[in-house]
Amino acid sequence: MKSNRADAMERTDDDADTDMELHPRHANSSRNTSSSIPPPSEWLNRYNQLLDRYPLQTKMCTSFLVSAFGSALGSYLSASATNNRDKICARDDHAMNCTSKRESALTKINWVDVFSYAIHGALINTPICHYWYEWMSVHGPKSNTASVLVDQLVVQPPLLALMFVSLDVLRASIRAALHQFREGDVISKSAMNALHVLPDSWRFWPFAVYFTFKFLKKKHYTVALNLCSVAWTVYLARGGTGQVGDKE
Repeated sequence: MKSNRADAMERTDDDADTDMELHPRHANSSRNTSSSIPPPSEWLNRYNQLLDRYPLQTKMCTSFLVSAFGSALGSYLSASATNNRDKICARDDHAMNCTSKRESALTKINWVDVFSYAIHGALINTPICHYWYEWMSVHGPKSNTASVLVDQLVVQPPLLALMFVSLDVLRASIRAALHQFREGDVISKSAMNALHVLPDSWRFWPFAVYFTFKFLKKKHYTVALNLCSVAWTVYLARGGTGQVGDKE
């Protein structure tokens, strides 16, 4: 009996080895699948490397995503709470209407607020906080308690005021842009203006770019082309676009 069991186990091992030899890709794919997804610690290490290499840019991207998520979550919870407080549906006759209204309220997110908070967090709040904390770490008080007091009493009040002003401006700008985009036939007008100006652009920019590349160093490319854009902007501001779609 023992010899039969030993023979069976040897056959099983031989069959497994044969399958591995015949199908090595399956074995490698299973190993690669388990090893291709890095652990959370690896993601944290990569994020820390980005913070070391590109501190401001990484913080701006993080703030954009986190602010957008927070605004979307707050909008979702607010819509859910408002819907639960509204008792406008009858229990029997309007049950279906109540269900549909509740579902639409739960899924409603104020995307104007989402983008307003995200833009403010990335482009306004993060750069200010980044350079402020950099200055505080060098020139600020040595005590953590004193640093917190200075931060909250000196910087936090104007930051809050700036946040509300920025959010109001961003909301108004986004709503106006959406309205203009929907009602003003922006795409067709922009396409017509671009086609109208394209020949003039080819008469100006190729020479500007060529002489910039030929006579200047790489670090001066952007500055030189920005100076050239002064003349181009003057031309456009004086009606170089042809005012396509604006003439009545």
